[in-house]
Amino acid sequence: MIAHLQGELTKKEESYIIIDIQGVGYKVNIPFSLHNRLPEIGEEIQIHTHTYVREDRFVLYGFLKMNDLDLFTKLLGVSRIGPKGAINILSTLSVNEFKLAIAKEDIKTLKEAKGIGKKTAQRLILELKGKIDLEKVLKGENDDNDLISNSEREEAIEGLLGLGYNMREAQEAVKVACQGKEDISVEEIIKSALQSLA
Repeated sequence: MIAHLQGELTKKEESYIIIDIQGVGYKVNIPFSLHNRLPEIGEEIQIHTHTYVREDRFVLYGFLKMNDLDLFTKLLGVSRIGPKGAINILSTLSVNEFKLAIAKEDIKTLKEAKGIGKKTAQRLILELKGKIDLEKVLKGENDDNDLISNSEREEAIEGLLGLGYNMREAQEAVKVACQGKEDISVEEIIKSALQSLA
């Protein structure tokens, strides 16, 4: 089991990256939402990994944050959810957005993930509701330690939607723009988000 990798980022695509460690290139599948947070080619990267092994497959899935990896692992424990479905969910929803959807039994939000229909969304709620700290989520405690209020985020997302971007692009760009920042205006969030989208 490979728990994490640290080395030089030599290639990055929307669905995977390649990390060079002492001359060996490791291909690591990633969620789409991770792409904008990656360092530049040639820079060092450390990534948490899940090793998926089957008779005919040995695949690495990688995440920058442990809570993303933890959710990925939980999703694999849901019946008929494989790595592809789990990656699709993490490509569309942040950990907190997903947990909140489970807490509120919000099927509509869960269905935003590619390949997740009503029955699968219901199964996710049924099987994960007891495995997630719903009280913490409902209190608004954020695993990502984001410092920007939800109202500011939502206003920024609406601004990007008005400029023609889709919901997934807007949510991810705003998330990147807000990371580690506080006392930032909606206009500044949108400006930073547009830079990442460009």
